Amino acid sequence: MNFFRNPHPIDHRYYPDVLDGVDVIEVEGDANILDGIDVIFTQGHTVGGQSVAINTSKGKAIIAGLCCNDKNFPATGPAIAPGVHINIMEAYDSMQKIKEMADILIPLHDLSIGKMKTIP
Repeated sequence: MNFFRNPHPIDHRYYPDVLDGVDVIEVEGDANILDGIDVIFTQGHTVGGQSVAINTSKGKAIIAGLCCNDKNFPATGPAIAPGVHINIMEAYDSMQKIKEMADILIPLHDLSIGKMKTIP
């Protein structure tokens, strides 16, 4: 939260006033938010990065909170770290973590996701 409120001068992705009037609950690491909904600490792309896991009838769906698309998650082999990151090793480890955890992966920057009527 401190980084969000006072970002580094060269990092222009954060707008501290976006949280004005919002009741923010800070968590550290992975955390359960509601029954069946968790946030997963996925560092490396941004400071304090998180992904969201939702238990569904078809398995655990994870919305990957890193700058990624379906090409970052090949069917075989390791996930590929995003090209935009603040720490490539942490980003790589985060990608492996969510690939292993997910039954359904929803890459945050995959344009095909926005065209779907439903996500499996």
